[in-house]
Amino acid sequence: MDKRLLTCAALCKGRRIADIGTDHGYLPCYMAAEGLCDSALACDTAPLPLESAKAHIAENHLENKVTAILSDGLEKVPREGLTDIVIAGMGGELISAILEKCGWLKSAEPPINLVLQPMTKWDTLRRWLYENSFLVTEERACQSGRFVYSVMQAHYTGETPPYPCDLRYLYCGMVTAETDDGREYLLRQFWRLSAAAKGKEASGDIKTALDMRTLAGSLIHNS
Repeated sequence: MDKRLLTCAALCKGRRIADIGTDHGYLPCYMAAEGLCDSALACDTAPLPLESAKAHIAENHLENKVTAILSDGLEKVPREGLTDIVIAGMGGELISAILEKCGWLKSAEPPINLVLQPMTKWDTLRRWLYENSFLVTEERACQSGRFVYSVMQAHYTGETPPYPCDLRYLYCGMVTAETDDGREYLLRQFWRLSAAAKGKEASGDIKTALDMRTLAGSLIHNS
């Protein structure tokens, strides 16, 4: 298990989890083996990765705790007793689309704990969560190899979150400079903002370019 998946596991509440896009099933098997959840669902849209997950489940003798399910997103995932949904290693657009298609997600009681780790388009995912009344309660940066990821914990409230959907939220979310990984994440967002500002300037959008440079400067100052 790499640091990225360990961070996802740390943000789960752990009664019954569904890992969407499970690939080899590492996360649900780890959580079940370590007693971090009562049961888990290893879900994937493709048969081949699911066979890998089944093999990993059998190798670790976890058939009584981890169930492999062929499912397009959350379509075939049983909601009964579900406490956590993990969607990691996908683009923010795809994660948003999977959540959008899940009709029961907003009516689940108690609310499902979402653990989301986008590889790209984190701003798209953060905007979708905000506009659909999902509150981001925690966000952790984690460096694994040469990449730095953000892992978000969120749940549906039915209300507009009590923070603005501004440029800082879209680029940085709830990540702070309190940890080494957090500082590295913000540093990389500084470079992304700086590059994006140049593009906005070239297209004549001076105001957005200025906003991006101002935010980028604050990230360097605070980290």
